[in-house]
Amino acid sequence: MKEAKFKSLLGNYDELFFDNGVPDKAGDFFGAGISLPFRTNDWWEMRGLWNYPYYSLNLMLKGGEGSYRNDEAFECELNYGNFFLTFPDVKHHYGPGKNQRWSEIYVGFQGDVFDYYVKQRILPKYPPVWRLDEPEIWIKRLQGILESPRPNTRIATARQMTLFLAFLFEMLESATPVQVGETAGDWFGQACRMLTNDLHHKVKYRQVADALGMSYHTFRAYFTKRAGVPPAQYRDAQRLKAAKDLLVNNPHKSCKQIAFTLGYYNGDHFSAQFKKQVGVSPNQYRKMTNGKSS
Repeated sequence: MKEAKFKSLLGNYDELFFDNGVPDKAGDFFGAGISLPFRTNDWWEMRGLWNYPYYSLNLMLKGGEGSYRNDEAFECELNYGNFFLTFPDVKHHYGPGKNQRWSEIYVGFQGDVFDYYVKQRILPKYPPVWRLDEPEIWIKRLQGILESPRPNTRIATARQMTLFLAFLFEMLESATPVQVGETAGDWFGQACRMLTNDLHHKVKYRQVADALGMSYHTFRAYFTKRAGVPPAQYRDAQRLKAAKDLLVNNPHKSCKQIAFTLGYYNGDHFSAQFKKQVGVSPNQYRKMTNGKSS
């Protein structure tokens, strides 16, 4: 059962499921509720970023719309079926734009168990916004968890947190990460640059994943979904593209020099790999193009 309404930070009135006084340090809900649909013409002008000392899951309801952005240059629109996660160390802003209506179901949570999963990159910070194909199913499941009786023992609290974590991970696996346009803060753009900025030296894919705040498994899965090919295959394709460009536009550069520039073992290895992909040797490709653009 939802408790009394209270005025939220957004300026509207929320219906609370509960509001914990002292959450369990090991892991517990901080508070939860539903933001009733409302429209405001002044909230959209408040563009400051903030962060709470706890995590939160926010799931947009029917009729709800607005936007989300954070201090890592991620920004996107929100509507029914979107959900986002907030983290204590990431400043963010979310809410309705001018003449938009805001409506969500939300839950705040905190504790060592969540800190652990974030540290292990199992609970991902990026991307922060996701989309569900069948949001009503997940809304009802979350509402069922939040409307269940509040536990009165630590064991019962741990059991409820285990249920919530299972729900959260299952929802993340079913959802599609929301991507933004190509910007300095876009993870995919950063990943592409990190994979191709230095084609001479070998790239350590786990270090790329770490730099993006993802586990290697998560990074590889997201990159493959976005690019259509795994990171290593993407890098090989870009290296081949660079080889073609060098062969065409640098006629005085030998195949051996091109091989060194692009990090091949030697000229023979470069020639073999090039012929395998293109069907002709580098020298034959150079003669065929005869200075034309590739």
